[in-house]
Amino acid sequence: MSGQVMAAQEFDATDKWLLAASTVALAADWSQTRYIAKHPDKFSEKNPILGKHPSMQRVDMYFAASIAANYFIAAALPPSYRKAWLTGVTMVELGVVQRNYSIGVRSHF
Repeated sequence: MSGQVMAAQEFDATDKWLLAASTVALAADWSQTRYIAKHPDKFSEKNPILGKHPSMQRVDMYFAASIAANYFIAAALPPSYRKAWLTGVTMVELGVVQRNYSIGVRSHF
């Protein structure tokens, strides 16, 4: 099918749950990163894209784009890869959230 765009297959129930989980995990990281941005005297950001002390606007733009990209990447992948992608995003983000929490970073929107 050279030159044709294959239509993405619909999300099944597992895909939807994994998308929800990855989005919640990204939102939790977003919230904590906003807390880091509001407390530059206590914390610094480890994400090299954001820099050590990102502005609130930079944090908000980054995570809004990340959540959108997560959806569009998942939608473009075949179902077996989609599940792996969404599981990976969820696990990485939950690890980041746990680490942040362990050093005293709280949620703040």
